[in-house]
Amino acid sequence: MGFAVNKLIFAGVVGVLLAVSNASVAGNNPFKKTKNYIFGSNIAWYEHNSEAVKSGSVKDGSNINYYHVNIDNDRLLLRLGKNDPSGELENTRLLTGLSIVDIKADGIRLPLFEWCLENQQNPGLKLKQNALVVNGTCINEGGGGDFIMNLDNETRHILRIANVLEFVVEPYGRAVKLNYSMSGYAAVMEKINKPAPKPVVVVVPKAKPEPKPKPKSKPKPKSKPKPVKMCYARAPVEFKSRVPAVSYPCNDKAKKASAESRVSVGVNQEKQKQQKKALSENEQREIRQRAREDKKREAEWDTKQSSLWISRCKKHWAKNQSPCYCEKYLSQAPAGIKNTCGK
Repeated sequence: MGFAVNKLIFAGVVGVLLAVSNASVAGNNPFKKTKNYIFGSNIAWYEHNSEAVKSGSVKDGSNINYYHVNIDNDRLLLRLGKNDPSGELENTRLLTGLSIVDIKADGIRLPLFEWCLENQQNPGLKLKQNALVVNGTCINEGGGGDFIMNLDNETRHILRIANVLEFVVEPYGRAVKLNYSMSGYAAVMEKINKPAPKPVVVVVPKAKPEPKPKPKSKPKPKSKPKPVKMCYARAPVEFKSRVPAVSYPCNDKAKKASAESRVSVGVNQEKQKQQKKALSENEQREIRQRAREDKKREAEWDTKQSSLWISRCKKHWAKNQSPCYCEKYLSQAPAGIKNTCGK
């Protein structure tokens, strides 16, 4: 049994060394480096449905990932799509953990995004998927690859004079930088916001009076989209702190079922972790108990061996002799007995 314990201890030490080695390799893993995509002035901003639009694309195996930015007077939309150059289809790139790490203009974080980080339900360094922000100023739907920021006057001004707009996102836990040249953006927004021309009054000779043309009706102002009421699928109370809630439009049964399924998967994963932890603790207790029993048996064995050898040595000590196998027990020999090992 003593040999078995030593073998277990040796295996544990080897496991620790391997874990340290693997951790060192992971720290230098080139696949964890940040990807940096630059969509320069060669990709133009254009107007579409009263929005300024710019789309960058990156080859991904047999697919093409698109990164669409749509900006109007009310909101900024970043849409991560797949094989969708128009950027109009929804849910083209399903993501399970999209985080928005930063939004910068000319290298400086947008104050409005900083406000969103500080005013989300759980303030932190990232705007995580399905995070709840005060007044819905920032919305990270994540699962459909969409991020929305409702603009204020300060942010509109910053975007109008910026040279580069940068997003730092984590679609799959690895940072991706998206750099958009803002060259041409201000001109597109100026065109969108250009006031309607005043009606032209035609003057005709008095000899031939004609009715004045009716002034052209001004275009109706664009109505703001009505906010979608959101509901949340939540984990049971005992798992609430470890399994985040998943949002879905309240009137969408399909997305409700999907959200509940994702929460259920998270709960099952947490249950498995708890079971593994309990099993590991039981195994450790059993190992410690076996070690104590082995130590006790070894002590009993040593006591029996000592008693046996001392009884043999006493016969030699009675003759004023002490052979080599009695060296270990000389402290129990009568006074005056000297070691005669080798003589």
